[in-house]
Amino acid sequence: MPSSKRRNTRRAAVGSVLFSAGLFCGTLVAVPKLHRALSSEQTPVEMTCAELVQNGIGESSVVRLTDATIAEPSEEMDFAMLAPDPNAAQALPVGTGMRAWMSGDKVAMAKSTISKTLKHPRSKKLIDQMVRGEVIPRDFVGASMPQPLKLSPGRDIAALALEEVKTTGTLTAFVTEDPTSKWIAKSGDYLGVELPEPFVKSAEMDQYSLHPISQTESVSNASIWIGASAFSMTIGWLLCSSAGWGLWILFCPVAAIVGVFGIPLRSGRGNRVTWMLAFFVGGFSLAAAYGLAFVLGGLGQAQSMWTMQAAGFIAACAGMATWLGIRGSIKTKRSMVLSPGSLDDLILPKKGRAKNAKPSKKQKRAKKSSGTDVDADQYTTTGVRQDALQETLNKNASYSRKYLDPRLSVPANAQASPEAMEHNLLWQKADFEEPLLVEIGRGDAACQATIQVGCQNLVLGMTDELDGQVRLRMISVLEDGHCLVSVDDSYPDLQIGGANEQATLSMYESVKAPKLLAKHLENAADLAEKRSSGLVTLDSNEWRDVVLLTERVLKSVLHDEGHQKWEIYDMTYGRFSYPVQDVRMFEEPSPV
Repeated sequence: MPSSKRRNTRRAAVGSVLFSAGLFCGTLVAVPKLHRALSSEQTPVEMTCAELVQNGIGESSVVRLTDATIAEPSEEMDFAMLAPDPNAAQALPVGTGMRAWMSGDKVAMAKSTISKTLKHPRSKKLIDQMVRGEVIPRDFVGASMPQPLKLSPGRDIAALALEEVKTTGTLTAFVTEDPTSKWIAKSGDYLGVELPEPFVKSAEMDQYSLHPISQTESVSNASIWIGASAFSMTIGWLLCSSAGWGLWILFCPVAAIVGVFGIPLRSGRGNRVTWMLAFFVGGFSLAAAYGLAFVLGGLGQAQSMWTMQAAGFIAACAGMATWLGIRGSIKTKRSMVLSPGSLDDLILPKKGRAKNAKPSKKQKRAKKSSGTDVDADQYTTTGVRQDALQETLNKNASYSRKYLDPRLSVPANAQASPEAMEHNLLWQKADFEEPLLVEIGRGDAACQATIQVGCQNLVLGMTDELDGQVRLRMISVLEDGHCLVSVDDSYPDLQIGGANEQATLSMYESVKAPKLLAKHLENAADLAEKRSSGLVTLDSNEWRDVVLLTERVLKSVLHDEGHQKWEIYDMTYGRFSYPVQDVRMFEEPSPV
């Protein structure tokens, strides 16, 4: 079995176990514990057993029964209810296994098997946890039949309740409605199983479960149970949702069913829209959890409903799993973007393309559909950005600047700042080359910058420093000459993204070098697909051409977006040109 399939199987198996354990412990143990703990501060209401059966739970779910006594479960359990009826049972054929099961009395056979299992000596501890004592009036005399008032499960609970009655003469207990008998009766009727008539009659009455208040857990203990159960269920849900499809679904059906909810975020499928929708779904689930548990379920209140409280617990785990799944989807997609396979898809598949070659009809249609193949005359007269540009031109009609390339030089004895080196080392871990320290002069001012090429030579990473502030920049060039630039929020004049036919500028707030690289590659993949193009492989010696091209196209973006006003003229930098033209490949001889 391939390693990925084995990993999916293990993940699904572990997730299924954690999810089932969290669901069982959370709904059946933790939620009732928390409900009792929150309700234990209520003032007890004194009443008799008959008044509790007749009136039900009033304003307080803590009652003090003044005439109660305890009928403990017997040591020798009566399993007559499970014994097969000799008058209804049919003779089983010779043999065992499927033949006997399919051709005999299936119900009688099942009852016989369960009865033998429960009578086994090793089942005593399990039976002691399952049996329930009955609360009856002291003067009660009647036939042996199930009573409407029962203690919570456990032989030890019955013994402690009996000791309290003998000591104080009363029983102070937390009371909740107990629909277990009604569920059993309905299930038996649906399955066609004949249940004892006294049990069926008692199931028609309202029944209550009593838990001695002296045995009520503290809020801190109940919170630990809730937290552990929610953690187990949430992590299990995440593991089930992150496991890819395979044959393991036949062996882990619970994980397969639960994992369906994670399909939109699985394997890095999500994008910004999906993540935003998932964020709102998670928030809605958490809000619904509060409404189900506290408003409809009455958690910690006298009038309560366990089913709604359990539904609220499940909804809370679903919301937390969704939010954690968003984080996992983002990290998975970034790791996929940085993988060698994804970088190979961005590299140009064609070699030897002429510098001035005409784009294919398919590329023309793609550009036209994406709105990037716009005629220059139309671009200057239409579009929303031209309104901003015209407004800027009107405000600064007397102000004009001619763009000039900055001065680039390699200083002999210079060192990058520790802050810049920190980013350079992080890029080097992503297979970037060692940084080259250069000096960029703009007018009378000059700043130092580091330049390094990486990601299979598809990206040029750059840092420059101004007033002690290190600024980050990532640069890639598409085969049609379009330049893609990603920066952090340290540039005072590049605080808003923008785009024109020459370049696309993306600004990301509060990012570090690895995150900026991942964002840049995500944007590069989307833009390359949109423009039906690929990324140009950059040579380390082309850093001067790429930096100068970037400076020029950024000014053009600021000019066209209406933020600044520049007079920008045509220029060629090696294989790159402004305005953009198709980039000549390395294999081509230079034109004569």
